[in-house]
Amino acid sequence: MLSDKENIRPKKYLLYLINPKQKYVNYYGQTELSKLLGVKKFMIPLSIPMVASLTPDNYDIRIIDEDYQKLPAVRPDIVGISSLASTINRSYALADHYRSIGVKVVLGGPYVSFKTEEALLHADSIIVGEAEGLWEKCLADFENGSMHAIYRTDEYIRFDKIKPPRWELIDKKNFFQVGVQVSRGCPYNCEFCLVTQLFGRKMRYREIDNVIAEIESLPVKKLLFVDDNLTVNKRYARELMARLKPLKISWGCMSSIEIANDTELLKEMAEAGCFNILIGFESLNVESLNETHKDQNKSASVYRDAIQKIHAAGLHITASFVIGFDNDTVDEFDRIYRFTQETGLTYINFNILGAPPGTELYYRLKKEGRIYDIDPEMISGLFPCMHYNKMSQTELFDNYIATLEKMYSYKSLHEKAVVLFGNGSFQKAYNDGSPSFGFKAKLVFWLLKEYIFTTDADKRQLFRYIISLIRGKKVVIDMGLSFLISMISYNRHIAKLRANINHYRQLISKYDLGPWEKLEQKPVPHD
Repeated sequence: MLSDKENIRPKKYLLYLINPKQKYVNYYGQTELSKLLGVKKFMIPLSIPMVASLTPDNYDIRIIDEDYQKLPAVRPDIVGISSLASTINRSYALADHYRSIGVKVVLGGPYVSFKTEEALLHADSIIVGEAEGLWEKCLADFENGSMHAIYRTDEYIRFDKIKPPRWELIDKKNFFQVGVQVSRGCPYNCEFCLVTQLFGRKMRYREIDNVIAEIESLPVKKLLFVDDNLTVNKRYARELMARLKPLKISWGCMSSIEIANDTELLKEMAEAGCFNILIGFESLNVESLNETHKDQNKSASVYRDAIQKIHAAGLHITASFVIGFDNDTVDEFDRIYRFTQETGLTYINFNILGAPPGTELYYRLKKEGRIYDIDPEMISGLFPCMHYNKMSQTELFDNYIATLEKMYSYKSLHEKAVVLFGNGSFQKAYNDGSPSFGFKAKLVFWLLKEYIFTTDADKRQLFRYIISLIRGKKVVIDMGLSFLISMISYNRHIAKLRANINHYRQLISKYDLGPWEKLEQKPVPHD
């Protein structure tokens, strides 16, 4: 017979974990591609289902992603809200709303980890840095009525074994791929990056058995390794590739340019299901690379050789470029454009330099008086958000939009496709299996409608070229069709930017003082 103490069950609580709606979405949010693929969102942030996995069983958890869901009408007991600079205003609005009706609110994420005093004006508690251990303590204190204002630790957690994220709490019909993290930390120290500030420079790795068990439990077969550099530890990477190969998954990852030096590992990655590597080229200006401490990147000539090797392995590159470093002039726009044309880089994350709180860049520019009180949600890579050294903000933004349009004109895409696909390297289908015949038929009909029944001759020419490669067995059909649909989504994103450009220019002009180096009377730095 159970004692009275053993008969007591923990009280049940209703917990909302919320990913706030982002006001200004950059292309890598993949909103247009998601619509074309028939899903609500391309990828749900990993942080929310990960926090759910840390939550005790006596919580009824509701995950809400505001990008495609409305807030439930039922009042929860406690709310956890994830925060980025690009969503912080909405995060605060949500927090204020729930506190006004007596709900306890916890904020976490990169932005509030470095803006804790500001965030405490809107929340009962702030989780600073890594959630593991702190989130569980915060919930225990909530149940006891003794929540602390700030939860932080001076030590990084052990990361060898973690619980699998609670993906079952999200309807898999709503997303295309999921994130998986096998490591934390980064050995590099780029001035504009938050990774080392949040996770340190020492790499911490999960046991591979732990990683594989998580992947085997995933609701989908397409994933992104969200590690900032999946291949920095070559021995770990090789063991991981060997274990991934039989799983029949398709995945992308991030790596440094140095991956190109290991052609054998590139081959192993392709065999294990990799189809895309995001690489932070950042700049073609050596002075800009030195300025931001991007020491692992060398020069455009090294880039060219690396790109050729990666493409030869049948792997796409998502090339990240940033404009607005102190040594950048308007000439950098044309240099980046010409480089991407010559090397066949078609998937490009092109960003205007921002300085999120917590980065070394933020503290340097604040000391110089170059950070001002802009809407933090504009720090999304789409807008100028500080005083730039050699360009005015309007000049920077206008050239940014014009270069995006030029990069993704169908004439430019056709020229790049010849370089990218002409060598016949992209002949391996996705590991997770080909789409159904019905989906392919629907996709082909839609692509015909988009690419053939158009007045844009360059668009028709690109389509005919890709189809000729597929027929000639130089490009596997899955790769060819996914390329065509992706280029449509890029163009739709740019068209939306262009439609709102007058509004955006008005926002930018309010803060535009011209190039910083030419200002005779510079703003006084403030705390």
